[in-house]
Amino acid sequence: MKKVIICIFWFIFFFILCCKLQSQISYSSRYSIKLDTVSVDRYMVPETKEPDTKAMFLKVNYGDFSIVNLKEAEKLKNAVILQVDLVYTKYPVDDDFSELNFKRVEYLHMVCPSIFNNTMAQWRIVAQTGAKTEYAASTMFHGFYIKYKPAPTKESAEREFGYLADVLKGKKSLEDSSIFKIMERNKWKNITVVSDFTGSMSPYITQVMMWYNMTFAVKNIDEFVFFNDGDMKDDAVKKMGSTGGLYYVKAANKDSVLKVASLCSSSGFGGDVQENNVEAALFAVKKNPKLKEIVMLVDNWAPMRDYAMISMLKVPVRVIICGKGDRDAVNPEYLDLAYRTKGSVHTIEEDLHNISAVAEGKLLKIDGVEFRLMGGRFVKTKS
Repeated sequence: MKKVIICIFWFIFFFILCCKLQSQISYSSRYSIKLDTVSVDRYMVPETKEPDTKAMFLKVNYGDFSIVNLKEAEKLKNAVILQVDLVYTKYPVDDDFSELNFKRVEYLHMVCPSIFNNTMAQWRIVAQTGAKTEYAASTMFHGFYIKYKPAPTKESAEREFGYLADVLKGKKSLEDSSIFKIMERNKWKNITVVSDFTGSMSPYITQVMMWYNMTFAVKNIDEFVFFNDGDMKDDAVKKMGSTGGLYYVKAANKDSVLKVASLCSSSGFGGDVQENNVEAALFAVKKNPKLKEIVMLVDNWAPMRDYAMISMLKVPVRVIICGKGDRDAVNPEYLDLAYRTKGSVHTIEEDLHNISAVAEGKLLKIDGVEFRLMGGRFVKTKS
């Protein structure tokens, strides 16, 4: 009898475990997201302190899956999604809510599929366990808490370039010095700078331009390529390798550099989350086949549209990570870019010069976060 009870216990244990794994597999295979599960007594809204970051609630009724305030979701089109919490109340405590929560995610995908495009976003299922009655459960929040950076607009692009111009003219001071510190630490010479000029990248480009002005006499920078992911091209017609929105200028004349930067900024400001980083780097090589290395400014939250083209790059890419908060992980796509081109990765805190020496299966640690090289790609390990 004792053996039977033990067998039943293990059967139930493995059944529950398999159900949980199946839920993760379903979310991952269908939507390319992984939802961490946490439990709290009652959901407390996370603080949003990052600049240019907003948050919204997409509400669902207790026991239902449809979103009540659908119009709010329209604001999320082409936004950079940082965090998504699916919040529900686990009452009755013995009930299984996995099917209901899956329907909620399906409904969110139906009304706003672009939310699912950013692999860097953190997804969680948050179970509230403090309700003791059905009434108490019904009064709690149910739905999605979404933290995001709004999609860029023509007006925001104009403001950002205006800030760049004002800093260069001495009318405003730098609000950030992270890129400045990286340039000072590394002392690169005769480099080609390739920079994303979409979203909120202007503070970082401004710092590079200031560095360029200061070192103009010693010619630390030879040329620039700015890219904006397609010059306002409709997202549906963007193709890997031929998206466009690429602007090249030699660094011999300060006015010419600023003029070309302005043209890039005004001609396009993004669209969807992905960017054409590799296409821009290949464009730089085409313009100057003799260049020795590329210093690329990237938006940590923007995946590469042309990740599959990395093998076409035959020069080292020094990747400067922009827009990463203190607690955020480096986007593994940019670790891969540096690894495969025998380049390097640079954050405000660290310089990884020997990333190409990491062996298969070994760990890499940057800014306190560990990644493992698996199949030639870096994968973030669990915290």
